[in-house]
Amino acid sequence: MTTAKPGLADSVDWRLYFVTDTPLAGGPERVPWFVEQAVIGGAGVVQIRDKTLPHDDFLALTKACVTANQRAYERCGRQAALVVNDRLEVAEELGLNVHMGQSDGDIREARRRLGDGLLIGLSISNQTELDAEFAAQSADVLGLSPIWDTPTKTDTEAALGLDGAATLVQQTNRRAKTVAIGGISHGNVRSVIGTGVDGICVVSAIAARPDPQQAAAELLKAWDDSSASV
Repeated sequence: MTTAKPGLADSVDWRLYFVTDTPLAGGPERVPWFVEQAVIGGAGVVQIRDKTLPHDDFLALTKACVTANQRAYERCGRQAALVVNDRLEVAEELGLNVHMGQSDGDIREARRRLGDGLLIGLSISNQTELDAEFAAQSADVLGLSPIWDTPTKTDTEAALGLDGAATLVQQTNRRAKTVAIGGISHGNVRSVIGTGVDGICVVSAIAARPDPQQAAAELLKAWDDSSASV
């Protein structure tokens, strides 16, 4: 099985997607606390991302985030879908979803190894990448990246901007969920929601805030405000 399972992503609340950042959090031991606070604040998806930690340390970090997600559930009755960035072997070992960049390996091999019961995300930066993925779809969710340039991730393609993101959303024809990432903040989140994406991904808008729970709640509220203004 190398294709995405239709409807699998419908069970996830994609509106607020938090991507962890170890240095911003103050070290790996602090990341799980940010995960817990973000989920209590309303994050429906959390991606554990650290490109530099050795395998065993990243595995331990991911396990700690799984526990933090469970603590959040015990406190507020809500938990997030957990996503592992890039490290397919960790996702496979723990039974978690995975997100892949264009250079992170073969997405169809990832689908074969994870089966059709786990979600796979794929970064998309242009029409060519979108067309290649839809030629034999394996991803459940597409990360449109970057919307704007951001200091938390510098190895990206040229910024899409709002118009570029909106065009890609339209081109998907809802065959996959879409989430936007790159430079999204409390000040511009409503304009990104207006592109038609299913969710917004943030890093520093939660990880660099002194109260990540409140920061998450404010970002999620932007969806309600946008719906009310339509």
